[in-house]
Amino acid sequence: MSDPLERPAQAHAFDLKQAHEEGWTLLEGCGPDNDETHLVGLHCSDPQAWWRVATKAREGSAYHCDALARLSEGEREQIRLRFGPL
Repeated sequence: MSDPLERPAQAHAFDLKQAHEEGWTLLEGCGPDNDETHLVGLHCSDPQAWWRVATKAREGSAYHCDALARLSEGEREQIRLRFGPL
């Protein structure tokens, strides 16, 4: 089974509205070169949002796998360090 964090993103599967309903969002244009994408919590801490999305991806949700695949490598690495391999 492949690592959900390494799956290529499929634009048709990701819907920011669903993310907002789940209490998280993706912020694009972050970092010193404005080329990073981060996952942040809207009504919870960022680590709680990471946990929610990582757990759903681990369970096989294509939507959540696609969201994780959109993140910058540094952001994915932080999720791996906190929650282990998926």
